[in-house]
Amino acid sequence: MTKCFFLYVYAIAVLTLSGASVVPAFGTTIRVSPNGPIKSVTEAVNSASPGDTISVEGGVYHERIVVDKTLNLTGVNNPVIDGGGSGTVIEIKAPGSVLRGFTVTGSGSRLSNEDTGILLDTAGGTLIEGNRLTDVLFGIYIKNSPHTVIRGNTIRGKDVQMTERGDGIRLWYSSGTKIIDNDISVIRDLVIWWSSDTLIKGNVVEEGRYGLHYMSSNHNKFEDNVFRNNYVGGFLMYSVDIQFYGNRFINNRGVGTGYGIGFKDLDDVVARDNLIMDNRVGIFLDNSPYLVDSWNKISDNVIAFNDIGVSFMPSIRRNAFHENSFVDNDEQVEVRGGGQLAGNEWSSGGSGNYWSDYVGYDENGDGIGEIPYTSESLFESLIDAKPELRIFVFSPVAKAIELASLAFPVIKPEPKLTDDYPRVRSGIPSELRAGGRELQPGLLFLSLSMVMLPLIFYGYVMKR
Repeated sequence: MTKCFFLYVYAIAVLTLSGASVVPAFGTTIRVSPNGPIKSVTEAVNSASPGDTISVEGGVYHERIVVDKTLNLTGVNNPVIDGGGSGTVIEIKAPGSVLRGFTVTGSGSRLSNEDTGILLDTAGGTLIEGNRLTDVLFGIYIKNSPHTVIRGNTIRGKDVQMTERGDGIRLWYSSGTKIIDNDISVIRDLVIWWSSDTLIKGNVVEEGRYGLHYMSSNHNKFEDNVFRNNYVGGFLMYSVDIQFYGNRFINNRGVGTGYGIGFKDLDDVVARDNLIMDNRVGIFLDNSPYLVDSWNKISDNVIAFNDIGVSFMPSIRRNAFHENSFVDNDEQVEVRGGGQLAGNEWSSGGSGNYWSDYVGYDENGDGIGEIPYTSESLFESLIDAKPELRIFVFSPVAKAIELASLAFPVIKPEPKLTDDYPRVRSGIPSELRAGGRELQPGLLFLSLSMVMLPLIFYGYVMKR
């Protein structure tokens, strides 16, 4: 009797749970092909039930698609969805959907309408994977769709002026999302706004305005991304607990900006093992950290070959720079408006940073210089206070001012910073140790000519 009772209860529970399921456990597969019988993806979507798979054969489909039920759309042999240059090409409005293996092209061009290649609207838990987007205004727009995965897509925007472009990926009120292994180019920004607990990993973002444009999103992690050849590599604002590991910010040189990465009102940042190279400004700090009990920890990074390594707004405090390598930046550290830095750390536990312009020595071979590193260039102090003087950086004027400060200590400035335990060995990656900035072929030819022509002339004269 007892056994029968438990079997009865179990059966009721199974039936109840099965009835509560919104999406069937096993859906059917609907095939779309240019040869029919179903020739339209929209027709297949309309006839499908939640949980079905739509398999789309290779070909070009001139249509704009709205997915309003949970479906798995899979492309076979790279089918092309062409929106014809109008509106949004694919809009997904159902959670838990999948879009994989398509080329999406031909969105509209109206910024006011936010015309998009792939739009997710209240479609949390969706997977967008292995798609190729071309000639789209906005690439992938994730709106109110938490726990989405955007992985392995290639996105190239419309080849128009920067002011006319949309964002490659835009994340809007979509926390818990993962953006992984995407290649994004010729766009405006990669935007993350009001989306916490996200992972951004293994992406390449180039030829845009902001490689990363970020606001009011907490507890996020950025790993192994490349932000290069943008106006700004990344600019992050008004957020807490942001982690950067193993990223590369390279050759971001917008006029008047050109930051590898910029922080504004950021708290509890951890930045480690990043390469910040050949930007106008490597790291820009503005009111970061914001909270009085917060510290930002910046360690084990290579900050190399930038016009300015790190730029501080005045009165910035509570940033700990430990065991970084400052290599051949034209100016290692800038204080905008001039003055000295106070309340920041440049060494910890008897170890500081590597400075390529350090002129001290390591007597006992422990890798730490015997005298502190000080940043006290008179000319740098002048250009910090008057940026318009920067045009003289490589001129004889700069050298003359430095010589004057050595000859007349009365005009020598106070140090901007002091690193008590400078390291004498850098952490430069092996592929960069051969030299600094890449030597262009034209410059190489000119340099060789300047050396060889006098030698040839000298040989000619001697023969006579």
